[in-house]
Amino acid sequence: MGILERPDGEVEITAGREYPLGTTRASVPTQVRQGALTKGDERDESDTAVAKNRRERRYQLREVARSIAPGALRGCGRTMLVVNERVEVKINDGVGHFTGLATCGSVWMCPVCEAKIRHKRALMVERWLNQAFEMGHGVEFVTLTCRHWLGQALADLFSRSQKAFHGMRMQRAFRDLMARFELRWIMVREVLHGPINGWHPHFHLAVITWTPLTDTERAELEDGFWRGWSHQLQGVGLSALRGPGVLIKPCTSRSGLAEYLCKVVGDDARPTRGLALELTRGDLKTSKTSLLRTPEQILSDFADTGDQADRALYREYCIATKARRMMTITKGLKQHLSINEPDQTDEELATAEVGGETLLRMGRTAWGRVVALDLRLHLLVVAETSGRAGLRALMTKIAPDDFWYIVQPPETVHTEGENAA
Repeated sequence: MGILERPDGEVEITAGREYPLGTTRASVPTQVRQGALTKGDERDESDTAVAKNRRERRYQLREVARSIAPGALRGCGRTMLVVNERVEVKINDGVGHFTGLATCGSVWMCPVCEAKIRHKRALMVERWLNQAFEMGHGVEFVTLTCRHWLGQALADLFSRSQKAFHGMRMQRAFRDLMARFELRWIMVREVLHGPINGWHPHFHLAVITWTPLTDTERAELEDGFWRGWSHQLQGVGLSALRGPGVLIKPCTSRSGLAEYLCKVVGDDARPTRGLALELTRGDLKTSKTSLLRTPEQILSDFADTGDQADRALYREYCIATKARRMMTITKGLKQHLSINEPDQTDEELATAEVGGETLLRMGRTAWGRVVALDLRLHLLVVAETSGRAGLRALMTKIAPDDFWYIVQPPETVHTEGENAA
Protein backbone atom coordinates (compact mmCIF):
# COMPACT_ATOMS: atom_id res chain seq x y z
CA MET A 1 0.00 0.00 0.00
CA GLY A 2 1.39 3.39 -0.98
CA ILE A 3 0.60 7.01 -0.15
CA LEU A 4 0.93 9.56 -2.94
CA GLU A 5 -0.06 13.22 -2.94
CA ARG A 6 -1.05 14.48 -6.36
CA PRO A 7 -0.56 18.05 -7.65
CA ASP A 8 -4.31 18.71 -7.42
CA GLY A 9 -4.18 18.14 -3.68
CA GLU A 10 -5.61 14.63 -3.55
CA VAL A 11 -3.90 11.90 -1.58
CA GLU A 12 -3.95 8.52 -3.29
CA ILE A 13 -3.55 5.27 -1.37
CA THR A 14 -2.60 2.41 -3.67
CA ALA A 15 -1.70 -1.27 -3.48
CA GLY A 16 0.72 -3.41 -5.46
CA ARG A 17 -0.31 -4.41 -8.96
CA GLU A 18 0.15 -8.13 -8.36
CA TYR A 19 -2.91 -8.32 -6.12
CA PRO A 20 -4.83 -5.06 -6.04
CA LEU A 21 -6.48 -4.09 -2.78
CA GLY A 22 -8.16 -1.02 -4.22
CA THR A 23 -7.52 2.69 -4.55
CA THR A 24 -8.96 5.60 -2.65
CA ARG A 25 -8.46 9.28 -3.26
CA ALA A 26 -8.77 11.58 -0.28
CA SER A 27 -9.54 15.27 -0.54
CA VAL A 28 -7.60 16.78 2.32
CA PRO A 29 -7.69 20.39 3.57
CA THR A 30 -4.55 22.42 2.99
CA GLN A 31 -3.40 22.30 6.61
CA VAL A 32 -3.76 18.51 6.61
CA ARG A 33 -1.87 17.97 3.35
CA GLN A 34 0.96 20.10 4.67
CA GLY A 35 1.13 18.00 7.81
CA ALA A 36 0.32 20.90 10.12
CA LEU A 37 -1.78 20.36 13.20
CA THR A 38 -2.76 24.00 13.14
CA LYS A 39 -4.03 26.12 15.97
CA GLY A 40 -7.07 28.33 15.51
CA ASP A 41 -5.14 31.54 14.84
CA GLU A 42 -3.31 29.83 11.97
CA ARG A 43 -6.49 28.86 10.09
CA ASP A 44 -8.01 31.07 7.43
CA GLU A 45 -11.73 31.56 6.91
CA SER A 46 -11.95 28.86 4.24
CA ASP A 47 -10.41 26.31 6.61
CA THR A 48 -12.91 27.28 9.31
CA ALA A 49 -15.79 26.97 6.85
CA VAL A 50 -14.61 23.52 5.77
CA ALA A 51 -14.36 22.42 9.41
CA LYS A 52 -17.87 23.70 10.20
CA ASN A 53 -19.35 22.01 7.13
CA ARG A 54 -17.68 18.79 8.20
CA ARG A 55 -19.10 19.23 11.72
CA GLU A 56 -22.61 19.70 10.32
CA ARG A 57 -22.31 16.50 8.31
CA ARG A 58 -21.03 14.59 11.34
CA TYR A 59 -23.99 15.73 13.41
CA GLN A 60 -26.30 14.50 10.66
CA LEU A 61 -24.51 11.18 10.36
CA ARG A 62 -24.59 10.61 14.12
CA GLU A 63 -28.38 10.69 13.97
CA VAL A 64 -28.32 8.13 11.16
CA ALA A 65 -25.80 5.95 13.03
CA ARG A 66 -27.98 6.11 16.15
CA SER A 67 -30.62 4.04 14.34
CA ILE A 68 -28.05 1.46 13.18
CA ALA A 69 -25.46 1.05 15.95
CA PRO A 70 -26.45 -1.41 18.69
CA GLY A 71 -27.36 0.97 21.52
CA ALA A 72 -24.04 2.70 22.10
CA LEU A 73 -25.01 6.06 20.59
CA ARG A 74 -28.45 6.38 22.18
CA GLY A 75 -27.68 9.29 24.52
CA CYS A 76 -24.61 10.74 22.81
CA GLY A 77 -25.02 14.50 22.43
CA ARG A 78 -28.63 14.35 23.64
CA THR A 79 -28.77 13.24 27.28
CA MET A 80 -27.93 15.73 30.03
CA LEU A 81 -25.41 14.58 32.63
CA VAL A 82 -27.09 14.06 36.00
CA VAL A 83 -24.20 15.63 37.91
CA ASN A 84 -24.63 18.92 36.04
CA GLU A 85 -28.37 19.28 35.52
CA ARG A 86 -27.60 22.00 33.00
CA VAL A 87 -26.23 22.40 29.50
CA GLU A 88 -23.92 25.23 28.51
CA VAL A 89 -23.14 26.69 25.12
CA LYS A 90 -19.53 27.83 24.94
CA ILE A 91 -17.43 29.50 22.28
CA ASN A 92 -13.73 28.75 21.87
CA ASP A 93 -11.67 30.28 19.07
CA GLY A 94 -14.88 31.13 17.19
CA VAL A 95 -16.22 27.56 17.39
CA GLY A 96 -19.25 26.71 19.52
CA HIS A 97 -19.70 23.56 21.58
CA PHE A 98 -21.83 22.11 24.36
CA THR A 99 -20.86 21.01 27.86
CA GLY A 100 -22.91 18.96 30.30
CA LEU A 101 -23.95 16.27 27.82
CA ALA A 102 -23.29 12.54 27.73
CA THR A 103 -20.96 11.22 25.03
CA CYS A 104 -20.58 7.64 23.82
CA GLY A 105 -16.80 7.92 23.40
CA SER A 106 -16.81 5.53 20.44
CA VAL A 107 -13.88 6.11 18.10
CA TRP A 108 -15.33 3.58 15.67
CA MET A 109 -19.05 4.16 15.17
CA CYS A 110 -19.83 7.75 16.27
CA PRO A 111 -18.80 10.37 13.67
CA VAL A 112 -18.78 13.17 16.28
CA CYS A 113 -16.84 11.41 19.05
CA GLU A 114 -14.51 9.84 16.50
CA ALA A 115 -13.42 13.25 15.21
CA LYS A 116 -12.75 14.54 18.74
CA ILE A 117 -10.78 11.46 19.76
CA ARG A 118 -8.73 11.17 16.59
CA HIS A 119 -7.89 14.89 16.63
CA LYS A 120 -6.58 14.64 20.19
CA ARG A 121 -4.72 11.41 19.43
CA ALA A 122 -3.08 13.13 16.45
CA LEU A 123 -1.88 16.03 18.60
CA MET A 124 -0.58 13.53 21.15
CA VAL A 125 1.26 11.44 18.55
CA GLU A 126 2.77 14.56 16.98
CA ARG A 127 4.26 15.56 20.34
CA TRP A 128 5.67 12.09 20.91
CA LEU A 129 7.24 11.83 17.46
CA ASN A 130 8.72 15.30 17.72
CA GLN A 131 10.32 14.20 20.99
CA ALA A 132 11.68 11.07 19.32
CA PHE A 133 13.35 13.16 16.60
CA GLU A 134 14.80 15.59 19.10
CA MET A 135 16.32 12.64 20.95
CA GLY A 136 18.03 11.53 17.72
CA HIS A 137 15.80 8.53 16.97
CA GLY A 138 14.50 7.48 13.57
CA VAL A 139 10.85 6.97 12.64
CA GLU A 140 9.45 4.59 10.05
CA PHE A 141 5.85 4.37 8.78
CA VAL A 142 4.86 0.70 8.55
CA THR A 143 1.66 -0.74 7.07
CA LEU A 144 0.68 -4.39 7.59
CA THR A 145 -2.17 -5.93 5.65
CA CYS A 146 -3.37 -9.31 4.41
CA ARG A 147 -5.31 -10.75 1.50
CA HIS A 148 -9.07 -10.68 1.89
CA TRP A 149 -12.14 -11.58 -0.15
CA LEU A 150 -15.70 -10.41 -0.53
CA GLY A 151 -17.94 -12.15 1.97
CA GLN A 152 -15.37 -12.57 4.75
CA ALA A 153 -16.76 -11.34 8.06
CA LEU A 154 -15.04 -8.25 9.47
CA ALA A 155 -15.09 -9.61 13.03
CA ASP A 156 -13.28 -12.75 11.87
CA LEU A 157 -10.66 -10.77 9.93
CA PHE A 158 -10.16 -8.47 12.92
CA SER A 159 -9.63 -11.35 15.31
CA ARG A 160 -7.33 -13.35 13.05
CA SER A 161 -5.15 -10.40 12.08
CA GLN A 162 -4.88 -9.33 15.73
CA LYS A 163 -3.81 -12.84 16.67
CA ALA A 164 -1.21 -12.80 13.89
CA PHE A 165 0.17 -9.44 15.06
CA HIS A 166 0.44 -10.67 18.64
CA GLY A 167 2.10 -13.89 17.47
CA MET A 168 4.65 -11.92 15.43
CA ARG A 169 5.63 -9.92 18.52
CA MET A 170 6.17 -13.11 20.51
CA GLN A 171 8.26 -14.79 17.80
CA ARG A 172 11.91 -15.21 18.82
CA ALA A 173 13.30 -13.94 15.51
CA PHE A 174 11.13 -10.86 15.61
CA ARG A 175 12.03 -10.14 19.22
CA ASP A 176 15.67 -10.26 18.14
CA LEU A 177 14.83 -7.77 15.39
CA MET A 178 13.18 -5.48 17.95
CA ALA A 179 16.28 -5.68 20.12
CA ARG A 180 18.59 -5.09 17.16
CA PHE A 181 16.95 -1.76 16.23
CA GLU A 182 15.47 -1.07 19.70
CA LEU A 183 12.01 -0.85 18.17
CA ARG A 184 9.08 0.86 19.85
CA TRP A 185 5.89 1.86 18.11
CA ILE A 186 2.49 3.48 18.05
CA MET A 187 -0.01 1.18 16.33
CA VAL A 188 -3.38 2.19 14.87
CA ARG A 189 -6.00 -0.05 13.27
CA GLU A 190 -7.91 1.11 10.23
CA VAL A 191 -10.79 -0.40 8.24
CA LEU A 192 -11.85 0.07 4.62
CA HIS A 193 -14.33 -1.80 2.43
CA GLY A 194 -14.37 -2.49 -1.30
CA PRO A 195 -16.88 -4.12 -3.64
CA ILE A 196 -14.35 -6.62 -4.99
CA ASN A 197 -12.29 -7.68 -1.96
CA GLY A 198 -14.71 -6.81 0.86
CA TRP A 199 -13.50 -5.70 4.30
CA HIS A 200 -9.91 -4.51 4.53
CA PRO A 201 -8.68 -4.15 8.12
CA HIS A 202 -5.01 -3.24 8.41
CA PHE A 203 -2.37 -1.91 10.81
CA HIS A 204 -0.47 1.38 10.60
CA LEU A 205 2.59 1.73 12.83
CA ALA A 206 4.85 4.66 13.60
CA VAL A 207 7.97 2.65 14.43
CA ILE A 208 10.68 4.43 16.42
CA THR A 209 14.23 3.15 15.90
CA TRP A 210 17.27 3.96 18.02
CA THR A 211 18.89 5.88 15.15
CA PRO A 212 17.64 6.82 11.66
CA LEU A 213 17.98 3.82 9.35
CA THR A 214 20.09 3.50 6.24
CA ASP A 215 18.53 1.99 3.12
CA THR A 216 20.24 -1.31 3.90
CA GLU A 217 18.94 -1.32 7.46
CA ARG A 218 15.44 -0.43 6.28
CA ALA A 219 15.52 -3.39 3.89
CA GLU A 220 16.57 -5.60 6.81
CA LEU A 221 13.73 -4.24 8.93
CA GLU A 222 11.21 -4.82 6.15
CA ASP A 223 12.44 -8.36 5.65
CA GLY A 224 12.11 -9.05 9.38
CA PHE A 225 8.56 -7.69 9.47
CA TRP A 226 7.66 -9.69 6.36
CA ARG A 227 9.01 -12.98 7.71
CA GLY A 228 7.25 -12.59 11.04
CA TRP A 229 3.97 -11.23 9.64
CA SER A 230 3.57 -13.71 6.77
CA HIS A 231 4.43 -16.67 9.01
CA GLN A 232 1.88 -15.71 11.62
CA LEU A 233 -0.79 -15.01 9.01
CA GLN A 234 -0.41 -18.56 7.74
CA GLY A 235 -0.90 -19.79 11.30
CA VAL A 236 -4.35 -18.14 11.50
CA GLY A 237 -5.48 -19.12 8.01
CA LEU A 238 -4.64 -15.84 6.25
CA SER A 239 -1.94 -14.83 3.79
CA ALA A 240 -0.26 -11.80 2.24
CA LEU A 241 1.81 -10.97 -0.81
CA ARG A 242 5.21 -9.48 -0.38
CA GLY A 243 4.97 -5.82 -1.29
CA PRO A 244 1.46 -4.81 -0.28
CA GLY A 245 1.61 -7.14 2.75
CA VAL A 246 4.38 -5.14 4.45
CA LEU A 247 5.19 -1.59 3.41
CA ILE A 248 7.81 0.56 5.16
CA LYS A 249 8.46 4.22 4.40
CA PRO A 250 10.97 6.49 6.12
CA CYS A 251 9.85 9.65 7.90
CA THR A 252 11.63 12.97 8.10
CA SER A 253 11.43 15.94 10.43
CA ARG A 254 11.44 19.53 9.26
CA SER A 255 11.18 22.67 11.36
CA GLY A 256 7.99 24.70 11.08
CA LEU A 257 7.22 28.10 12.54
CA ALA A 258 6.47 26.74 15.99
CA GLU A 259 6.87 22.96 15.83
CA TYR A 260 8.57 20.06 14.14
CA LEU A 261 6.44 18.13 11.67
CA CYS A 262 7.09 14.44 11.22
CA LYS A 263 6.45 13.63 7.55
CA VAL A 264 5.94 10.40 5.61
CA VAL A 265 8.26 10.13 2.60
CA GLY A 266 6.32 9.37 -0.59
CA ASP A 267 7.21 7.20 -3.55
CA ASP A 268 9.11 10.09 -5.12
CA ALA A 269 11.28 10.44 -1.96
CA ARG A 270 9.57 13.70 -0.98
CA PRO A 271 7.68 14.18 2.29
CA THR A 272 3.89 14.04 1.93
CA ARG A 273 1.41 14.06 4.85
CA GLY A 274 2.26 14.52 8.48
CA LEU A 275 2.68 11.11 10.07
CA ALA A 276 0.48 11.86 13.07
CA LEU A 277 -2.37 12.75 10.75
CA GLU A 278 -1.75 9.80 8.43
CA LEU A 279 -1.66 7.50 11.44
CA THR A 280 -4.71 8.67 13.37
CA ARG A 281 -7.06 10.76 11.21
CA GLY A 282 -8.81 7.99 9.30
CA ASP A 283 -11.97 10.09 9.58
CA LEU A 284 -10.47 12.65 7.16
CA LYS A 285 -10.00 10.11 4.38
CA THR A 286 -12.85 10.18 1.89
CA SER A 287 -12.95 8.26 -1.37
CA LYS A 288 -14.05 9.68 -4.69
CA THR A 289 -14.09 6.26 -6.33
CA SER A 290 -16.25 3.20 -5.77
CA LEU A 291 -13.30 0.92 -5.04
CA LEU A 292 -12.64 1.51 -1.36
CA ARG A 293 -14.80 3.30 1.22
CA THR A 294 -14.20 4.27 4.81
CA PRO A 295 -16.91 3.29 7.32
CA GLU A 296 -18.00 6.93 7.48
CA GLN A 297 -18.43 6.93 3.71
CA ILE A 298 -20.57 3.80 3.95
CA LEU A 299 -22.72 5.54 6.57
CA SER A 300 -22.85 8.70 4.45
CA ASP A 301 -23.90 6.76 1.36
CA PHE A 302 -26.68 5.08 3.32
CA ALA A 303 -27.84 8.47 4.61
CA ASP A 304 -27.97 9.80 1.03
CA THR A 305 -29.42 6.78 -0.78
CA GLY A 306 -31.09 4.56 1.82
CA ASP A 307 -29.28 1.54 0.35
CA GLN A 308 -29.98 -1.31 2.80
CA ALA A 309 -26.76 -3.08 1.79
CA ASP A 310 -24.80 -0.09 3.13
CA ARG A 311 -26.88 -0.16 6.31
CA ALA A 312 -26.01 -3.84 6.79
CA LEU A 313 -22.33 -3.13 6.17
CA TYR A 314 -22.24 -0.32 8.72
CA ARG A 315 -24.04 -2.39 11.34
CA GLU A 316 -21.57 -5.25 10.79
CA TYR A 317 -18.73 -2.75 11.23
CA CYS A 318 -20.25 -1.41 14.48
CA ILE A 319 -20.62 -4.90 15.94
CA ALA A 320 -17.16 -6.05 14.83
CA THR A 321 -15.33 -3.04 16.29
CA LYS A 322 -17.21 -2.81 19.58
CA ALA A 323 -14.85 -2.75 22.60
CA ARG A 324 -11.74 -2.88 20.37
CA ARG A 325 -8.94 -0.37 20.79
CA MET A 326 -8.08 1.89 17.91
CA MET A 327 -4.57 2.83 19.09
CA THR A 328 -2.01 1.03 21.25
CA ILE A 329 1.63 1.74 22.07
CA THR A 330 4.61 -0.40 22.96
CA LYS A 331 5.09 -0.83 26.70
CA GLY A 332 7.62 1.66 28.04
CA LEU A 333 7.43 4.00 25.03
CA LYS A 334 6.36 7.07 27.00
CA GLN A 335 8.99 6.48 29.67
CA HIS A 336 11.65 6.09 26.99
CA LEU A 337 10.64 9.40 25.41
CA SER A 338 10.35 11.09 28.83
CA ILE A 339 6.69 11.82 28.15
CA ASN A 340 4.91 12.76 31.37
CA GLU A 341 1.30 12.52 30.23
CA PRO A 342 -1.45 10.47 31.88
CA ASP A 343 -2.98 7.66 29.86
CA GLN A 344 -6.43 8.62 28.63
CA THR A 345 -9.16 6.37 27.30
CA ASP A 346 -11.22 7.21 24.23
CA GLU A 347 -14.14 8.01 26.52
CA GLU A 348 -12.04 10.47 28.53
CA LEU A 349 -10.83 12.20 25.38
CA ALA A 350 -14.37 12.51 24.05
CA THR A 351 -15.65 14.11 27.27
CA ALA A 352 -12.62 16.31 28.01
CA GLU A 353 -13.48 19.98 28.53
CA VAL A 354 -12.04 22.17 25.79
CA GLY A 355 -12.74 25.43 27.60
CA GLY A 356 -13.92 28.70 26.16
CA GLU A 357 -16.35 31.46 27.07
CA THR A 358 -19.81 30.47 28.32
CA LEU A 359 -22.63 32.23 26.49
CA LEU A 360 -25.75 30.35 27.57
CA ARG A 361 -26.90 28.04 30.38
CA MET A 362 -30.15 26.11 30.23
CA GLY A 363 -32.00 23.57 32.35
CA ARG A 364 -33.49 20.20 31.46
CA THR A 365 -36.80 21.43 30.03
CA ALA A 366 -35.23 24.09 27.82
CA TRP A 367 -32.66 21.59 26.55
CA GLY A 368 -35.45 19.12 25.88
CA ARG A 369 -37.10 21.67 23.61
CA VAL A 370 -33.84 22.22 21.73
CA VAL A 371 -33.53 18.46 21.16
CA ALA A 372 -37.18 17.98 20.23
CA LEU A 373 -36.99 20.76 17.65
CA ASP A 374 -33.65 19.40 16.34
CA LEU A 375 -31.93 22.74 16.95
CA ARG A 376 -28.70 21.55 18.55
CA LEU A 377 -26.45 22.37 15.64
CA HIS A 378 -28.41 25.53 14.86
CA LEU A 379 -27.82 26.69 18.44
CA LEU A 380 -24.06 26.43 17.91
CA VAL A 381 -24.24 28.25 14.59
CA VAL A 382 -26.21 31.09 16.22
CA ALA A 383 -23.63 31.28 19.01
CA GLU A 384 -20.83 31.53 16.44
CA THR A 385 -22.51 34.08 14.18
CA SER A 386 -24.74 36.18 16.47
CA GLY A 387 -23.36 35.62 19.98
CA ARG A 388 -25.41 36.34 23.07
CA ALA A 389 -27.97 38.51 21.28
CA GLY A 390 -28.76 35.77 18.80
CA LEU A 391 -29.00 33.12 21.51
CA ARG A 392 -31.33 35.29 23.56
CA ALA A 393 -33.63 35.86 20.59
CA LEU A 394 -33.70 32.14 19.74
CA MET A 395 -34.30 30.90 23.29
CA THR A 396 -37.01 33.52 23.87
CA LYS A 397 -38.80 32.16 20.84
CA ILE A 398 -38.52 28.42 21.51
CA ALA A 399 -38.47 28.24 25.33
CA PRO A 400 -39.95 31.47 26.74
CA ASP A 401 -41.17 29.91 29.99
CA ASP A 402 -38.27 27.54 30.70
CA PHE A 403 -35.10 27.91 32.78
CA TRP A 404 -32.25 29.44 30.80
CA TYR A 405 -30.16 32.58 30.93
CA ILE A 406 -27.47 34.38 29.00
CA VAL A 407 -24.10 34.42 30.78
CA GLN A 408 -22.62 37.88 30.61
CA PRO A 409 -18.90 38.51 30.04
CA PRO A 410 -16.82 38.57 33.26
CA GLU A 411 -16.19 42.32 32.99
CA THR A 412 -19.92 43.17 32.96
CA VAL A 413 -22.38 43.13 35.82
CA HIS A 414 -25.11 40.53 35.35
CA THR A 415 -28.36 42.36 35.96
CA GLU A 416 -30.63 40.40 33.67
CA GLY A 417 -32.54 37.50 35.09
CA GLU A 418 -34.42 36.14 32.15
CA ASN A 419 -36.03 32.82 33.06
CA ALA A 420 -33.50 32.35 35.87
CA ALA A 421 -36.04 31.90 38.62
